[in-house]
Amino acid sequence: MADFSGPIASTFGGIDLTSWQGIGRLALGATILYLIRLCFVAVYNLYFHPLRHIPGPPLWIALGGLRSIYKMRGILEFKYVEFHEKYGEVVRVNADEVAFIRPEAWKDIYGHGHAEFPKHFPGLKLDTKKIVFSSSKDHFRYRRAMLPAFSDKALRLQEPLIRVYIDLLIKRLREMSELGKPINMVRWYNFTTFDLIADLAYGTPLQGLAEGKSNAWLDNIGNIIKLLPIMAFASVFPMVGTALQFLAGPQIRNAEKKHYSFASQMTMDRIYNKKQPDRGDFMDFMLRSRGQDHEMKDDELASNADLIMLAGSETTATLLSGVTYWLLKTPHALKKATEEVRATFKSDDEITFDDTRAKLTYMMACLQEALRIFPPLPLGMLRIVPDGPPVQIAGVTIPPKTQVSVPQLAAFHSERNYHRPTEFIPERWLPESTLDPKSPFFNDRRDIHKPFSVGRRDCIGQNLAMHEMRSILAKVLWNFDLKLDESSNNWHNQKILALWVKPPLQVHIKQRAT
Repeated sequence: MADFSGPIASTFGGIDLTSWQGIGRLALGATILYLIRLCFVAVYNLYFHPLRHIPGPPLWIALGGLRSIYKMRGILEFKYVEFHEKYGEVVRVNADEVAFIRPEAWKDIYGHGHAEFPKHFPGLKLDTKKIVFSSSKDHFRYRRAMLPAFSDKALRLQEPLIRVYIDLLIKRLREMSELGKPINMVRWYNFTTFDLIADLAYGTPLQGLAEGKSNAWLDNIGNIIKLLPIMAFASVFPMVGTALQFLAGPQIRNAEKKHYSFASQMTMDRIYNKKQPDRGDFMDFMLRSRGQDHEMKDDELASNADLIMLAGSETTATLLSGVTYWLLKTPHALKKATEEVRATFKSDDEITFDDTRAKLTYMMACLQEALRIFPPLPLGMLRIVPDGPPVQIAGVTIPPKTQVSVPQLAAFHSERNYHRPTEFIPERWLPESTLDPKSPFFNDRRDIHKPFSVGRRDCIGQNLAMHEMRSILAKVLWNFDLKLDESSNNWHNQKILALWVKPPLQVHIKQRAT
């Protein structure tokens, strides 16, 4: 067999590339070339890039990938808070990404009146049958089919179904209160919202409240959340990301497949189960699109029912956990909200969607403040500026193909937008604070507060979510006296892996004296 090592060696100045010395020199040369390229990219990003006029952290701008490392560690959104504090309302947080915390950026990025900015999900494999990932054409069709499920008419039909689970939560909390031990409220809120949404989406509760234990759905979602930072890292460093996914173990790697199989089967059971016609749930309304231009096919119904499950349960439970914690950390607010609920209703049977919305002004201010200080989706929802001429976003010229967002945690925690932003102060949302120039909160920029987003892709289920949160919180406050356990004193110090990574929220609950 011919020996090719000689010619190869002569080509590289007599170095035998098949020897360890040759391999080492080749690796060194490749490393040097990589570092030279890295330097050229860094210089370009800092001094010649079209976004060079926007301030930001130099190291993050020069070197791509730092964003993903901090995301994987669960502290990216907190870095954004720091950056906006240091560099201002418009910050270049990466070579081709700009974050805004000015109120007008919501309309300019996500609102109507201009060409839609495409969504951007780095590192994620997208199911385009889900409304949040769909094309503009499919999004319009999906939204038209799904909106009737969240209309005022639908909410009135759904209220008796929802009350079943809220009342069951209160029953289980009464039973738990008799044990004399602190209760993990995150767990019970999760059981409630997942059972509730599963019944509305599939006609099948998950029995979390009934059995007081987790289920395959909750376990799979937990595994998927663990994979999210690895996926983000893999988008920048594919080889390392693949290795991390392998090390994560088959249970986590296969979570997404298992989850979709489970969700799809539940959807098919609901669609073709003739025992529950016209019950007024989500699927009932969405199935009415059959035979029309905006009809949703079986696989599209499965994907979107799955999305509704996560978006309509995890986020609601997160907010309920957050408002409970912050009320318990703020005694005057807890006292005022509890007194308002108990003075308004003679029994918890009187607590309805309409009455909680119309009569509980202070409790609603507590929920608004919780949505600000502990937003269930604390991220910036990335969009890409479309091809074409530069656009104006919040008064700043931004070139095409730039990633842009309003990072909610940074926007809601900025002193530029709120007075004393790191404190839980429901009073900032009361009418007197918005109308009285002498109020310390009069100049708060409340129009930055868009926890459900804005525009054609805002949260389709926000009215239902608010009804749930008002009713559940009102019933808990009406029935129980609450006290935070010392083990949860710093519960708000959490990581963010797309969603908050919530530890147990241990609360002592006692049935109210009658």
